[in-house]
Amino acid sequence: MADYLFVPQSVLDKWSEQGRVEVKGHVLTLLREKKSFQLTSAVRFIKMEAGDDAAGLLKKVKTLDALKQMGAEHYQESVILGESAYQVQQGFLADANELRRAAALSQRAAEKKAAAEQGGPPKQQGQEAGEQDLLAQFLLENLQ
Repeated sequence: MADYLFVPQSVLDKWSEQGRVEVKGHVLTLLREKKSFQLTSAVRFIKMEAGDDAAGLLKKVKTLDALKQMGAEHYQESVILGESAYQVQQGFLADANELRRAAALSQRAAEKKAAAEQGGPPKQQGQEAGEQDLLAQFLLENLQ
């Protein structure tokens, strides 16, 4: 099963201004890591503007294709579905597994460099905890 990470448009804009990423079409390239990721246009449902959340969309992320299939109307920061109006945050979905792999490669390279400088072997981590830590590190480095 695919694991996706929602990246708000405002964050991508900030990263781009800082020279950390380049976005061409639906491809995000992390310039320092020289890794590219396919992006899918999506929105995150922030709050109700009118009506009830009968569809259970609050705090969820949906792709633009999923919105069309649901019969929802999307315009800028709003989505209307039936009698309900939502405020949404525009952004993209990136494959989190790809981000984890990129973070792992970056971490391994940093560990090898540190080990070479200190003359010892790199530290080994538990696979699952290590991946979570690497993703967290990647996001912290790139969300600043």
